[in-house]
Amino acid sequence: MFKSLSMLSVIICLSFSGNTQEFYHTGSPDNVDSIPEFGILLAGGASDNDDGMQWLAEKANGGDVVVLRASGSDGYNDYIYSQLGVNVNSVTSIVITSAAQANDPGVCEVVENAEVIFIAGGNQWNYYSHWKETCLHDAIHNHVNVKGGAIGGTSAGLAILGEVVYTAEEGSVWTEEALGNPYHWRITLARDFLDIPFMENIVTDSHYNNIYDDDNNRHGRHMAFMARMMTDWQMEAKGIGVNEYTAIGVEPDGIARVFGSPGYDDFAYFHRTLASPEVCEEGEPLHWVNGQNAVAVYRIKGDKEGSATFNLSNWYEGNGGEWFRWYVEEGELMVMEGDPVNIDPIAISSNSSEIIRFYPNPVVDYITLEADSDVLFSSYSIHDLSGRMIAKKEIQNSSVFRVNLSYLKPGIYIMKIRHENIMVPLKILRK
Repeated sequence: MFKSLSMLSVIICLSFSGNTQEFYHTGSPDNVDSIPEFGILLAGGASDNDDGMQWLAEKANGGDVVVLRASGSDGYNDYIYSQLGVNVNSVTSIVITSAAQANDPGVCEVVENAEVIFIAGGNQWNYYSHWKETCLHDAIHNHVNVKGGAIGGTSAGLAILGEVVYTAEEGSVWTEEALGNPYHWRITLARDFLDIPFMENIVTDSHYNNIYDDDNNRHGRHMAFMARMMTDWQMEAKGIGVNEYTAIGVEPDGIARVFGSPGYDDFAYFHRTLASPEVCEEGEPLHWVNGQNAVAVYRIKGDKEGSATFNLSNWYEGNGGEWFRWYVEEGELMVMEGDPVNIDPIAISSNSSEIIRFYPNPVVDYITLEADSDVLFSSYSIHDLSGRMIAKKEIQNSSVFRVNLSYLKPGIYIMKIRHENIMVPLKILRK
């Protein structure tokens, strides 16, 4: 039930210091008991995309929005509260400039009470270095994975939303530097920050269409980031790149919608690696060809409705976009039009090449799992996002089986499949 909203007609703007961090509040002084809808907004920087921001604000369901930033003040307050045409109870911007401030109970309480969190642009190193292992870090995880609230970010705020973060600790790296040496000292990557549904194995990049002093955009350096992920951590690397003025809205079922202006090149790019780099070594140009099929890239041009989509649940279904094949030959990025090969809904175990297929996902009632004939499943368990086990069952060494999930409430679950001594986690969305 909502509390009284009689204060909505009054805008209250406060700036005060508590351990020197600043709060700017607009709207009702009281929280509301609102149930948010999960979603992720991935914005490419420069001016905000109004349609994408409206989409994010609607996820609050009339509740409270918190804007996190390391500099600036209340620039988002009136914009979100009164200019988007979406009813929200309040907007609070918090400027955090140290780890001590990120550990302040007052900061964390405000974030815990929010229905939507938005992370502004700036320098992602400030976010990573100040927030990591603080109560704010915990509050963000609880907001997304327990409360089911929405989260978004632009520019630096986008950079920290993937499982792998380009931290920019040593400043920004150019494409020429990154492709010429994928271990350039300015390439600083971390994978121990945020855990957000649908953002596993992903590194993001923003301002994707800007041309920098090396006469390149950021496409090539993004390839170097993914090459490092595969080489250093043996990850099934993926990437999301977003042009300026463009935004991606990820729905609760993993469908990513692209918002942009039809009159401009407002593109979003979804990268899926298909093979490991042939040469990814310190001091050597990146060489990643795989028969001109190193990375499959689905490019979508945004519109005001976000009508073109890509499915982050399986990374092969797209609507309204087009496929490209990207590869790197002796430090030079090459782009070819045309569908790539081997785009299938697969899950790969962490230490072998066995393939497990699962469908449909999202699932309404039954999900089917199958594998190569020499892979025999022995058991499975189902867990919620907090890690609590909901069900467990033995399987009679079968390579195909079907599970009834109709008893589960709608939401995101982890199904852990075991064969021999290998356990493979799969993310399942129950509709």
